[in-house]
Amino acid sequence: MPALRLERIGNAVLGPLDLEIGTGEAVALLGPSGAGKSTLLKIVAGLLPHRGRVIYEGRDMTGLPPHRRGFGYMSQDLHLFPHLSVAGNLALPLVFAGLGRRARARRVAETLALCAIAHRAHRRPARLSGGERQRAALARALSLRPRLLLLDEPFANLDRDTRAGLWAELDALRRRLGMTALIVTHDPSEARALADRSVTIEAGRLSERTPLPCCPSTTPPSLAS
Repeated sequence: MPALRLERIGNAVLGPLDLEIGTGEAVALLGPSGAGKSTLLKIVAGLLPHRGRVIYEGRDMTGLPPHRRGFGYMSQDLHLFPHLSVAGNLALPLVFAGLGRRARARRVAETLALCAIAHRAHRRPARLSGGERQRAALARALSLRPRLLLLDEPFANLDRDTRAGLWAELDALRRRLGMTALIVTHDPSEARALADRSVTIEAGRLSERTPLPCCPSTTPPSLAS
């Protein structure tokens, strides 16, 4: 059984289209601007109305709101709360999930360490560098330990060297946690670094499915067991 199955997904921009993603697999959504990549990701996250069904681990998620799907979602705009510290941004979704104070504190500390941003735990987003904001947003997406990670061009606003370093860290982290992922990107290099295969979307339709060559990378010290 695939981890994620999309059946006849469509709206004014997309489809209808079908897609399956295996457990622990990362799939990159490639395509030009306006092709429908981000729209598809938002549909899976539960942020947009649509036709068709979103099935996750055999369960129909179509009618569920985003907070009940249990997916981790990171948009290109990051949407960090400016009035909260990095730790506060991570803790907020845990409050809504019903974790107690001690459990929240432990999870926040663990996730900050995983994403190598613990040294900025008490800073607000405005006082972070671009790369640090990306790490903080990724840490928040991971704070609930989602089985499915949805990333919408998460590193598009960073310089090439910073992006490449974060690619290696994210790939190692995803594999360590055993997460399935759907990643929107327009960069084939990013797709090769982060995904097991790519799917091309053109004019709202899936046009190509391509296995990607393995890109081994050294696990960064912050992610080492």
